[in-house]
Amino acid sequence: MESEGLPMANADSGRANSRRMADVGADGVSRDGNLRAAHTARAAHTPRAVRNVRVEAMRLAAIVGISLFHTMMPWTAQALCDPAAGCSQIGDMLGSDPTVLAVLGIIALMGAWGNHVFFMISGFYLIPSLARRSKQAGYWHDALRGTVRRVLVIAVSVVLVAVVALAFDAWVMPLVNVHLVWQWTLGIEFVWLYAAFVAVAPVLACLLRRVPARIRVAVACMLVVALVMVNGYVAFVSPGDAATRGLTDWRKWMSAITYAVSFAIAGVAGMSGAPRPADLPRWRHRWMKALVAVAAVVLTVEAVAAIRRDVTLIAQLSYKSTSAASMALAFLLVMVCASGSGGGSVDLARASREAGASGSVAARAVAWLASGILGFYIVQSVFGTVAMDIVIQGLLADVTRWAASGGGAAGLWLLAEGTAVSVGYVVVVAVLDGLIRRPVLRMLRLGR
Repeated sequence: MESEGLPMANADSGRANSRRMADVGADGVSRDGNLRAAHTARAAHTPRAVRNVRVEAMRLAAIVGISLFHTMMPWTAQALCDPAAGCSQIGDMLGSDPTVLAVLGIIALMGAWGNHVFFMISGFYLIPSLARRSKQAGYWHDALRGTVRRVLVIAVSVVLVAVVALAFDAWVMPLVNVHLVWQWTLGIEFVWLYAAFVAVAPVLACLLRRVPARIRVAVACMLVVALVMVNGYVAFVSPGDAATRGLTDWRKWMSAITYAVSFAIAGVAGMSGAPRPADLPRWRHRWMKALVAVAAVVLTVEAVAAIRRDVTLIAQLSYKSTSAASMALAFLLVMVCASGSGGGSVDLARASREAGASGSVAARAVAWLASGILGFYIVQSVFGTVAMDIVIQGLLADVTRWAASGGGAAGLWLLAEGTAVSVGYVVVVAVLDGLIRRPVLRMLRLGR
């Protein structure tokens, strides 16, 4: 989520580098040298705030996925009821339709998928940016200043939403838990997890920079395998009672560990060398094939489970933050969207900046909306009762009654309307975030 721009260079020196590159090429210097010089010349003309529009679109998709997950959660819970134990009328109607049940199973994966995207994009850019500077003089001083600024952005954002929430509670309508300490601690735990990851990022980046690339990748792979095994045990063997799970329960900590691993492995990926321009199509095609293969497997498993009405399997596949499918799909999509070429010593995160840069109106609109992801996380947690129980549930009331009465294709209409409402909710929150939170951060010199 944090954006680190490319270092600025003098435009004249960039043109000089371009001329030298042509001369050196004629003298037969290696292609890697040409690529490094070319990247330096391009960086001289690249604005600091440039962003990869594909990555920004993915961030926006993550917000929509999280919103859709929460919107459909009440109906997903009803659809995943055990037919042998008895279901509500609407639960039986949704669960007995394989198409609807399969789609609800996929939507159930979107909550964890959106969280993984959120943390992976942040780690993908932040850790390599810090790692590049970790051997420079004054690194720790600069890293501390940057970390304090990032944590202040999070803290000030929480305070702003708290002020609005308390005013809303006092003058408009009551908000559940708004006066409880829990709401501003564990109630927004993912926000504070992000603050913790940002705080340790300078140390992590410094350590990773000193480890050979192959060892970094090997350790990251072993860490992911171990994580998937433990999460699989939680989801399929020992889920426990999620409703009463406290901080002393090790399963509670697995969510934090899971997203910490996401943050770290994305950082390792961002530190890897960018492919050469000639190799980029093949590199991107390889990641796209992996993404399509994993997506096909997930869709097949969800479809088969829905046809068999195996609600236990569907629930286990998306249990809390344990979903290996959500994590894999998020990582592969990050690698596809962040693809960029560089060569030589240019890392993937740095090359990614230029690769998807666009100044079109649509690209700027997507980036502007996607920048509201932090604000959306906080608002989603604090105003969830109003947004879901009153506004969204109210909008879906008619189609819900139709579904309960057994109306034809009511389940599909519920999915369609739920998707439309979720997208609208994201747009409203992102626009309000852009008009309130981000201007305040800029006024405090904490935002761009």
